[in-house]
Amino acid sequence: MYNKTLAIEPAAAIVDEYVAPLRIQWVGSASTRFASHSGFLYFVTDSHEVPSPALDPADMFGCVVVESLAETCRGIPRIVVPDSCDCDRLFDVLVNEIERYRNWHDTISGLLVADAPYQDLVNATADFVPRPMYIADGSWRMISRVDFEMNEISATWHYQILHDGLYPYHIVDALNRTGDYLRISNLPRAALVDSEVYTMRILAKPIRHQGKLVGYYFMIDTWGDLGYCEVEIAQEFGNMIAPMMGARDAKQGYMTGFQDNFIFHILDGQLMSKRDIALQLKAETRWDVESDFRMVTTRFGAGEFENHLLHMRTMGMLMGDLDSHAYSYKDTAVALFHHADDKLEEFTEHLKNCCASLKRSLVVSNRFSDFSQLATYYEQNIQAHEYMESIGLNKPEVISCETNFSHMLADCCKGVLPSCYEADVLSSYDRTHHTTYCRTLLAYLQHERNAVATANALYVHRNTLRTHLNKIAEITGADFNDADMRLHLLISLNTILNASETLA
Repeated sequence: MYNKTLAIEPAAAIVDEYVAPLRIQWVGSASTRFASHSGFLYFVTDSHEVPSPALDPADMFGCVVVESLAETCRGIPRIVVPDSCDCDRLFDVLVNEIERYRNWHDTISGLLVADAPYQDLVNATADFVPRPMYIADGSWRMISRVDFEMNEISATWHYQILHDGLYPYHIVDALNRTGDYLRISNLPRAALVDSEVYTMRILAKPIRHQGKLVGYYFMIDTWGDLGYCEVEIAQEFGNMIAPMMGARDAKQGYMTGFQDNFIFHILDGQLMSKRDIALQLKAETRWDVESDFRMVTTRFGAGEFENHLLHMRTMGMLMGDLDSHAYSYKDTAVALFHHADDKLEEFTEHLKNCCASLKRSLVVSNRFSDFSQLATYYEQNIQAHEYMESIGLNKPEVISCETNFSHMLADCCKGVLPSCYEADVLSSYDRTHHTTYCRTLLAYLQHERNAVATANALYVHRNTLRTHLNKIAEITGADFNDADMRLHLLISLNTILNASETLA
């Protein structure tokens, strides 16, 4: 019932606008365009061989791993197919698997539309998968188990699919009270089984308990914790394969949401409770809300906002091999790093490489310990981006808030950016009274209002520093709790003092 559209192209190369050329063992003649513009999955050859090359391709699929071929291609998932593979046999198995999953998908969809009893859904799944199947929530943790012994699926599963994959807070509280939330959080990552996603056996991962095979996760496995939205990769994978296989009603759309909503809610000010943030953070990243964090941001241009491949590659490169998660928020890629300063040299080198590879500037936040303050540090990073754009700083740079990026901004301004009123008032007071309050305030702001660090940098006693700061507040009337005011003062004081190095 299918036309074999795949052609053996041993020397074919797919050149994508954002990735280096890759060697292709076989591609579908009808899918080359999708592969070259989607970039989420390539069938490639490499020196890697599966443990047993003599395996039948149908069995071999379970052994295939997703990995990166070279440093220049990091962030692009691909399935490695050994050179010894029989491509004709591989194609036949692939077609059979897609048809098998499509039939199951049609059956399940019909049952859901008809609001059939849960047992009917369980029976349809049991016929398809003889062992238990696991379904994940939007945080990519297993919450429902379907097998012969269950009479129903948790109602929260339907809620996940219909409401962007996030638990409502009252459900989180209920699960937390019973201890189930911690159990879910500690389970391995799985994938959402959705009507728009073609989940194929080549993406199945066995689940073993006490040495026994108890089921499979049906998943997209990437080079690391992608963090952006794994469902979107699965969606794009289905979109790429479906036209090649002649799937019915093949779509070329995107599915967004899921993991992003957790960060959306914080940055939009909808999720402010430290307790709720702690629960969501633990479930998604296994991080504690009070720990050691840094944020790295980069902005996309007006014509890049809908380029999902660029977003995926950017966030994949930003995360690297560090303990990190990345998200796309509005026109910004946001990467969060956990304990990055424990490997400071590696972290710094990683950002320099990202800046050079992506050809775009990165802004690194100050080191912070409370994740619930994420929105504040995001705002500071965005202000830095906006100032860089306003002064026409086009050369890609890694700008660090902690190493006082205001120096760079002040140097780039070359006197063009006017100083703010409060800084002018303080400078005038210094000239009239022969004081050094401008330098004192600059050091205080550079050290993130840390009195101990500022006193050490200025070689003054903390009591003396406190007296000076009270006088500065009286003279300027400035609100130092306002992030925008602090940024204006930093740049203005740097310009006024013509500082060439930090006081740290």
